[in-house]
Amino acid sequence: MAAITATEARKNFFPLLEQVNKDHTPVEIVSKRGNAVLMSKDDYDAMLETSYLMQSPANARRLLASMQRARGGEYTERELVE
Repeated sequence: MAAITATEARKNFFPLLEQVNKDHTPVEIVSKRGNAVLMSKDDYDAMLETSYLMQSPANARRLLASMQRARGGEYTERELVE
């Protein structure tokens, strides 16, 4: 994760917003008063959802097992029905 000063972030705020949304790479903003992270809303929402889903140990085990099976080629592609 790249780190920039608060002054740099302020000077380049709109290009920085575009960058984190386009690249899906968060940026750490460092300051004497504390550091912060700028990330896209989509990435933030995904992080919150993942955290929520992994709170239950049983659900976490089931999800991790499913991911492992999918990586091993055990999956079925389906068409989305709208």
